Amino acid sequence: MYYIDGQFYQLGYKQKISFFVVSLIINSFGNGLSVATAMGSAPWTAGAANLANLTGAPISLFLAFFATSVAFLNMWLAMHFNWPRLIGNIVFGMSFSLLVGVFANLFVALGIRHLAWWWLLPIDIFAVWTIGVAISIYQRVNWILHPLDDLTNILRFDYFHGNASKAQMSNFVVAIGISAVCFPFSHQLVALGLGTIVSFLFQGRNIAWADRHIFKRLVHGDITGEA
Repeated sequence: MYYIDGQFYQLGYKQKISFFVVSLIINSFGNGLSVATAMGSAPWTAGAANLANLTGAPISLFLAFFATSVAFLNMWLAMHFNWPRLIGNIVFGMSFSLLVGVFANLFVALGIRHLAWWWLLPIDIFAVWTIGVAISIYQRVNWILHPLDDLTNILRFDYFHGNASKAQMSNFVVAIGISAVCFPFSHQLVALGLGTIVSFLFQGRNIAWADRHIFKRLVHGDITGEA
């Protein structure tokens, strides 16, 4: 919904599509850039990267698997099976998975890893920040969400009384656990670093900040999953 002059207005389909495309690209860009820097990605992306490192399969495959699995989990947590919401979750998840791989490969091909660490670190933190901004935008639009962010939305409003930080951190604990399980088998941890710590500790606050400062008139509507 949009808030103007003391009144709430429903978003039209053109507005929803525009916000969806913008937030999808920003989120995929941020995740792909963080993977390319190798300085630390958002926990779920890091989990997928560690599974990819362990198995040799593309990171996009595991991101897509996470998206599909969590899409069905969301229906159970929401206690309401909603086909449009489920399909939207999966469409977003698949699109995101593909684009993250595209952006990551692009930045690696451009030679980003040849930069010194003092350049890579702020770039990585910027990438993590853009992810939070993107999540804030499409959570407020609440039309088509990535399943993992829909999960955060459900936890935030149905289980944590609107607290974005608690919802985000509880979500991330599982993701970091996936990377931890991979380590005894691969003897490596990839895509985990300072950026992951920043994401784990501050992403919820980043989302809350973006709620107040990015597209300020865009506000959370009812968390129903209705288009």
